[in-house]
Amino acid sequence: MEPGELIWEGRVGMTPLRVGVPFAGRIIAEWDSQTGKREKVTGSVQQFERSVLFQLLLSSGESDDSTSKEVIAAIEKAEAERPRRAPDADARPRRRNPKVRQHRRSRRPPRRL
Repeated sequence: MEPGELIWEGRVGMTPLRVGVPFAGRIIAEWDSQTGKREKVTGSVQQFERSVLFQLLLSSGESDDSTSKEVIAAIEKAEAERPRRAPDADARPRRRNPKVRQHRRSRRPPRRL
């Protein structure tokens, strides 16, 4: 995650968590667990809550959800400030000369040998 994308850094229980929003519609979470470094990319705040925060709260045994509310507020604020990525018109493949499709009755009959 790049430094400009980082919007929140702290601990959920004993687990260090870093959250970044590179552009609206994408949330990146990185945390260090006993098994190693983990990373999760989600598309919405609801997915982030279900897949990252819920997992971290369960693994740490935390019952206080003030940290999760703080993280969600930071994500919502960052998404409101950042623009949505617009698809590039040049990136879409374009067909140069589309073939004219004829009706089945106007096609020539098959050749007979």
